[in-house]
Order: sequence, then structure tokens, then C-alpha cells
Amino acid sequence: MDIISQSLANFSRRISYSSLHPNVILEVNRRILDTLGCLVAGYDSHASSVARKFSLQYPDPNGATVIGTNQKVISEYATLANGGAIRYLDFNDTYLSIEPLHPSDVIAPLLALSEQYDISIEKLTTSIAISYEIGVLFCDAASLKKNGWDHVNYITLATVVGASHLLELTERETVNAIALAIVPHAAMRQTRNGEISEWKGIAAANAAKNAVFAVKLAKSGMSGPFEALQGSMGMNALLLNSKLSIEEVADMINSIDSPNAITRTYIKNWAVEYMTQSAIEATLKIREHVSSLNDIEKIEIETFQLAYDVLAKDTQKWNPKTRETADHSLPYIVVVALEDGKIDLNTFSDERLKNEQTLERIKNIVTVRVTEEMENGYPAGNPNKITIQFKNGLVVSEMVSKPLGHSSNPMSNEQIIEKFNRITQGKLTETQQKRVVDFVLNFQNQSSLHEVFNALLLQQEVTL
Repeated sequence: MDIISQSLANFSRRISYSSLHPNVILEVNRRILDTLGCLVAGYDSHASSVARKFSLQYPDPNGATVIGTNQKVISEYATLANGGAIRYLDFNDTYLSIEPLHPSDVIAPLLALSEQYDISIEKLTTSIAISYEIGVLFCDAASLKKNGWDHVNYITLATVVGASHLLELTERETVNAIALAIVPHAAMRQTRNGEISEWKGIAAANAAKNAVFAVKLAKSGMSGPFEALQGSMGMNALLLNSKLSIEEVADMINSIDSPNAITRTYIKNWAVEYMTQSAIEATLKIREHVSSLNDIEKIEIETFQLAYDVLAKDTQKWNPKTRETADHSLPYIVVVALEDGKIDLNTFSDERLKNEQTLERIKNIVTVRVTEEMENGYPAGNPNKITIQFKNGLVVSEMVSKPLGHSSNPMSNEQIIEKFNRITQGKLTETQQKRVVDFVLNFQNQSSLHEVFNALLLQQEVTL
């Protein structure tokens, strides 16, 4: 017997809305608001538009809304379209541990299924808390990326468990759904290697889509492969190099009575890979001491090993040619923050990426290295230290470990609302913004999702 799958299935059925602490319910609401803001902000990206155009070819009046439109499609494809828009700008929340994750990638599929099956808001809230719990637990337990596999495999798993709660699958059906999701749909880490393509922004949405398909298939009666997690050719053996402690993880799952992992995840202040958030804060503090960038002799960035591997190891990160590469480039982001005094969506425009002076500075005066001090600061924090040496001999340093939005330095409701309004400005009217904010922050008092989807309407029709 696959004891982890069995534990996950039992957990999915055991947890109820009454199990949730009020702080967890509040965080669910805050994450939904932040996630919907990210969807609107990423709506016009090319990859998001392609995913939406594809999904709208599969209309289903009893399906789920492609958010931004008034059209419904098969819920798997609503997940792809909505999840792709949410994830594309790399602006949704994050968790960093042995494995990194964007836990809010589970929200799009759970919204889609809730709408299709007319699930209560309380049950949807519970399913989101459940999915966050499983995503975070597995990120703490074993690394996918070290073995060449992508972190979105944990989104698949987390989504299945939350969706199984949502649709009230039996334990046997949930075990089958887990197997039907993870065995056929293993995602490779190559998505994030070298020059990064548009697929990086869609990979998690695809992983969640696969989870939705598996749950619906299992609910219809399909059985899944034997011992999908702990079998000799299963997820632990092949994707995790047998690093997952089977009994320990099962015991951890069995001991959870009140999911609270969502409170340990981080909200982003800038639309870049999370491990650069502290580097941006440190750089903007240092910028106050810089009268002219021409006075700078050297920029040294100290970081931890995971950040170096993701953000600086590849040669492409030192000469980024795509948005997807640049928002994962520590040297690029630090230099632009120094030059522009800000990081925003224009930071990654084609014109900005081609700035020759920026690229020359990256090439000639920037170094990135892993230091023991930074390594010891992770994962409790996400430390980056920026040191600027001026031509006159002056040296200025700033180090930030827990940037705004970190679980130890959380955003207030007002700051989350400000972020939502900032990133949706020009796409939603002030009236629409207020409707969405009021709806989501009072989520448990709502009767259905239709009001918020109507408030998020961006276009009446889409030409295929």
C-alpha cells in the first residue's frame, strides 16, 4: 500500500472548514485577491493570450469562466488560461525551502472546479488551505530540482488533494486521482534552464490542468497506477531520488488537524523571482548614496547557493534576451534598480533589455558569489547583500534578509490592496477594483463566484 497517498486521501476528507483558524481564512482571502490582481496584470502577455485563445476553442456552458471574459470552457482549459495569466509575470506568492514553489498556482484550478460544480465558498476556502498545506509540506520534505524535475510537480499533487476535498472524492478515488495525476505528467526542470521561454509562465497552469483532469477521471471511476508515490518506479524513486522519508511524511500528514502553511508563504512586492526581492530592497537603499553611476568601480552581490543557481549560474542570466530570463537574472535586476530607481513591468520591455549601458555594466562591474553568511541565512530568510565600491575608495553595503511580504515581514491588508490597485490600474476601473476588493476580503459572506468574475470582465468577446 502507498501509505503517503493513503495519508493524503485521509487528510483530504478529514479537514473541514471548522478546522481552519481565522488567520488561515484571512490569508486565503488575501491570497485570492493578490492572485486575481496577478491574473489581470498578466492578462495581455503573449503567452497568456495564446493560452486563452486555445482554451476558448473548448466552450462549455456548464464549465468554468475564462476570467476576463464572459465565456465558459471545460474546467481543465479554464485552469490553463486563468493559471497562465496568474503565473506569467512571476508576481504571485512564493514559498522557498528545499524546493521552491508558487503555492497560489493551486487557486485557478480550485476556482474553476468550484464554479463548475457550484461548490460553497466555505468548501473552496478549505480546499485552498489544504492545497497550500500539501505544497509547502512537500517543499520542506524533498527536492525535485536537484534531480532535474520541475517544482510544478508539487502543484499537481497539491491541487489533486485540494480538489479531491472540493469534489468529495472517496479515499480510494483520491488515491487513484493522485496516481492519475503524477504518473503520466512528470514535468522536467529544463523549463527553467538556460534561455527561458514563455512556457515557464504556463508550466504550473498545465500542471494544475493535469490535476483537474485526473480528479475528474478518478471521480468517474478510473483506477490509477499502483503505488504512484512510493513504488519502485514511482515519484519518490524517479523524481526525488528516494529522498522522501515515507513514514516520516505520512506521519506529518496524519498529524495535521488544522492547516496553517499558507501563513508561512510570501507575497511579492515586485514582479520578479522571489529571491531577488531582498536584493532590490538593498539596492534601492544603497542608491540613496549614489550621485552618479559613473562613479561606481564595482558592484558585488553576495547571495545563497539556491539563488545563485537559479539567478546567476547560467550565462544567459548575464545577457538576458527575454522577459522570462531577465526576471530571473540577479545581475540584471540589481543594475536596473540602481539605474532606474525602481523595478516595474517596463523593466522587462524589449527596449529596456537591449540597453547597451546596462549590459556593459553587468559584464564589467558586477560579480555574484555565494557566501557563508548568506547561505546560513536561508531558508529562515532570503538574504542578499549588495556592496558598491566607488572609484574614490568609498564602500557602501546593504543587506536585506526578509523583504516586505515575507512571512516574518507580512504585507498589511492596505499594502495588498495597494498592490492590487497598482498592478490592475488601466485594466480595471476604480469601480471594478473596489468591487473585487470588497468581494474577496469578505469572501466567506458571498454566495457564489459570479459577482467577482463579472467585476473582472475585461473584454466581451474574443476573436479566435
